[in-house]
Amino acid sequence: MPLLHTLLTTFLAAAASTTTALAASTTNTFPSTLNITTLTAHNNQSVLECWALDPGYSTSAQAGVSGTAMLNLGSVTNNATNLLIPGEYDGGRHNAPTNQWVIFLSGVAHITLPNSTDDAWIVGGKNGAILALDTAEVSALGHYTTYPTEESTVVLEIALKEIPGHRVLHSGACGEGELL
Repeated sequence: MPLLHTLLTTFLAAAASTTTALAASTTNTFPSTLNITTLTAHNNQSVLECWALDPGYSTSAQAGVSGTAMLNLGSVTNNATNLLIPGEYDGGRHNAPTNQWVIFLSGVAHITLPNSTDDAWIVGGKNGAILALDTAEVSALGHYTTYPTEESTVVLEIALKEIPGHRVLHSGACGEGELL
């Protein structure tokens, strides 16, 4: 009987430890805000900046995701576009057609600027969103976008009614450690 008692006590202690570890691993800590690479303009030239969106994350009370982090991405128009871009595609020099979220779901995009050595490499997936705001009204030459890999790129473009609240963290694209 003492052996059975020892085994049962050991099993229960291990189960309690595992339950505690699982509970700790499911406790999420959310970032305070979303940092986003933004293609904007100053002095009629496109520039890259790393922005932190304001007011930041809050806790959702929405059914199905209650208790998770949510962040308002700004008012959108009634237009959203899905693009399928073949690998090794050169998008050339262009302006953003409108202020918009550009969300790369897959693939790789390389953004360069005609008047700067700054560039941004956007990999589709978790950190694949940018704000493209360098419309012809604010940028004379726009930017270049190429898709240098053989993989196709899937993109969602979502037009914005207004630019979301933000703080400029620094010039240039956000670094990998600054993103989610």
